[in-house]
Formats: sequence, structure tokens, C-alpha cells
Amino acid sequence: MTRVVSHQANARRYDIRVPKTAEIVAKHVRDRIVRGELQDGDALPSENVLMTQFGISRPTLREAFRILEAEALITVRRGARGGARVHPPSPEVASRYAALVLQHRGATLGDLNQARVLLEAPIAGALAQLPEREAVVDKLTGLLAEAEARSDDPEAMVEAHFDFHRQVVASVGNPVVTLLLDVVEGVFEESGRSYLQRRDRAEAERNRRAALEAHARLLDLVRAGDADGAVALWRAHLGEVGQLVTDAEADEAAVLDCLDR
Repeated sequence: MTRVVSHQANARRYDIRVPKTAEIVAKHVRDRIVRGELQDGDALPSENVLMTQFGISRPTLREAFRILEAEALITVRRGARGGARVHPPSPEVASRYAALVLQHRGATLGDLNQARVLLEAPIAGALAQLPEREAVVDKLTGLLAEAEARSDDPEAMVEAHFDFHRQVVASVGNPVVTLLLDVVEGVFEESGRSYLQRRDRAEAERNRRAALEAHARLLDLVRAGDADGAVALWRAHLGEVGQLVTDAEADEAAVLDCLDR
């Protein structure tokens, strides 16, 4: 049970929450994961070893594990060959929780796409102003070539499309902006895949070609240092892709209603 300690000082009462032992243990492991001391896939020591290290009981340790599992920082397998394995903090987990919040607030796919346009379009202009933009263009050109090579595989083509957009954002080098758009894109991508699974072949080819042309044109504008042109192009491209998805899903549908289909 969590204890609350009251302290009387200068006629004022302060309630101080004392963390449970399991929460302290979970924080210790969480901090090691965040600092990179524990890597993706690393196995934590056995329960007996951890109980000795922390001086805690098995129920307390398992409560700490449940906290970390709920945060998607570890997975636990029971049995003789089981144990706890580490996973770093993931934008996918943040996206899933954000989708719950958005559904609760009645957000629509139209709202989500508008957010993408507002956040991502200016990034295209920022790329055109980078001193090292030639290196960025080279990397994005490689992704564009991958997308062209996957044209006969619709699912792989979609992944290549999303990879291109993610790299556009990541190339700015701002981890805060990257995370925000990872969360937004994570929710939107699921809806995009839902739409792409239902479109006919002719429509798929038209949209594929239009997307590749927009991506190639962006690279030309970034290379030329045309920030205004890059922003205008990317705003139009994001708007067109978003409209395809929202029209297909019905804009009045809440975000998670579409994700659950």
C-alpha cells in the first residue's frame, strides 16, 4: 500500500507520497533502459538474482515487472526458459496511446491529416536550407529508388512511401519534432494501410505514380535550395494523400474506429 506522510511546518500541512518498493525497482530498470545501459533484446537477470540485488520479495519484483510491461519496456515469459527481455521506448507505443486520447476527444482523420500538413510541410522548407542538404538528398534518393523497385509489391511500396516521409522528418535532426511526427504518422499510417488494402489496381497505380513524382520533385527543390517551393509542394502532396484516406474512411469517423477495422 502506498504511504502518505504528512509534515507540519509553519502551520502548513504537506502530503508527501512515498513510492512503493516496486515502483522504485521499476524506476531503476527504466532509467537503465533510457540511458542505453540496457539494449533492445537484452535479458534481465533471473528473478532470484534480482531479488537478491534489490533485497525484495518475489511478489514485489513481479509487481515491478508488471509496471514495466505496461510501459512496453520489457516482455516477460514464464517457465524454465523464460525471463524478462528489454525493449527501448517506442514511438509506436506512444502512437497507440495518442490514438486512444484522440478517440476520447472525438478527433477525426481530417483533424489528423491537418496536423500532419501543419507539422510536416514546413520541414520540407527546412531541408532546403540545410548546409548539408546534398547528403540528405542522396539518402532520400536511395529511398526513392527502393520505392521504384518495389512497384510490383503494393504493401512494400506503401512501407517505402512511409519510410521516405519519416526520413524527410528525421533529416532535420530535431528529436522533438521527429517524435511528435512519429506519433502523428503512426496513427495515420494505420488508416492509410486500411485504405490501400481496398483500392483497385488502376487507382493504386495512379496514386503510386503521383506520390513518386512528388517525392522526386521535392528532392529537386531541396537540392536547389528552394525552401518556399519545397513547402508548397509538400503541403499539396500531404493534403492530397490525406484526402484520399479521409474520403475512403469517411471524415466523420473517429481515429480509432478506423484503426480497429
